[in-house]
Amino acid sequence: MSGEGPAPAAVTFDYWNTLCCEPPGGYLKGRRLEAMSQVLVDAGVGSAGVVLPVLDVLAAAYDTAWASWHDGWQANRQFTGVDAANSICDALERTFADSPAVASLRARLCDVFAAQGEGAELPLVDGVADALAALSERGVRLGIICDVGFTGSPILLAHLERHGILEFFDHWSFSDEVGFYKPAPEIFAHALAGLGNPDPGRCVHVGDRRRTDVGGARAAGMRAVRITSAFCDPDEDAPEGDAVISSYDELLPALGL
Repeated sequence: MSGEGPAPAAVTFDYWNTLCCEPPGGYLKGRRLEAMSQVLVDAGVGSAGVVLPVLDVLAAAYDTAWASWHDGWQANRQFTGVDAANSICDALERTFADSPAVASLRARLCDVFAAQGEGAELPLVDGVADALAALSERGVRLGIICDVGFTGSPILLAHLERHGILEFFDHWSFSDEVGFYKPAPEIFAHALAGLGNPDPGRCVHVGDRRRTDVGGARAAGMRAVRITSAFCDPDEDAPEGDAVISSYDELLPALGL
C-alpha cells in the first residue's frame, strides 16, 4: 500500500488481536464459570443430591450462549454479554427448577458474569503503543472499530486506559453501542463521522479479520491493513488487505509514512 495514495488523514483499529489480546485457553470463560458457580454454591444450589454438577450445567449453557453470539455476529444480529448472562440464567432455572433460590440469584449472577472482564489481563499487541504514538505525533486522527463479544465496551476502554493508550484515540465505535457489527457500513460510517468525516479514501482501517475488517473497510471506501502478529486469519474466501503486515514495525511504512 506504500505509495499508493495520499498519506492517511485517519486510521481506525480493530480491538481484539489488533490492540489487545485475550490470553489463550478460554481464560475469561473459566473466570466467569467459577464466579457464577460460587454464587450458586453459596446459595445452596448444587449441593448433595443434585444430579448435574453446577459447573457442567454452566459450561454447557456458556457454550450455547457463545454459539448464539457467533451466529449473531455472522448475521449482524446483536447478542451482547447481557444477553449471554441471561441465557445462562435461563438454562440454570430450567435445570434447577426445584431450587427456588436460582431465580432470585439472576441479578447477582449477571453482575459477576460481567465483572470478570475487569480483572482480566489483556496484554497489548506488541508494538501497538509505539505505533499509535507515532501516528498521533504526525497529526493522524485515530479511532477504534470493535465487534464486542461478552465483555462490554466500558471494560474494554478501561483496559486501554490502564495500558496508557486510550489518550491516543479521538473516537471509538463499539458494536454494543452502535448496534452493528463489522462489516456493516453503519459502524464504519459511525467511526468516520466521529473522526470529522474525512474522505474515506484518505482513511485506513487496521485489523486481523478479512471478512469483517478488510471487507468492511473496503466497502466503506477505506484502505485496509491486515495485521497477523496475534492472529493470522485463514479465511481465503474473504478479501485481502491492501497491505499485510506481521508486526507494528511495518505499519508506518505500509501507510507511506
